[in-house]
Amino acid sequence: MTLMDAVLELIKLISLMIFVSSIGAQGWIAFLDITKYFTNELERFRPEPAHDKYSRMRP
Repeated sequence: MTLMDAVLELIKLISLMIFVSSIGAQGWIAFLDITKYFTNELERFRPEPAHDKYSRMRP
């Protein structure tokens, strides 16, 4: 293997690693966005603190 072949393989490997990591990062950001959306939607159904059975506060 000549030096140019080695350099070309190294460039291909680095570009593949950058591509895979960017795809993974986009997937992770999408996952966090989805979970934040569902957390905000479920937040509407939380009881008031006075009606929460785990609450230590009594009115």
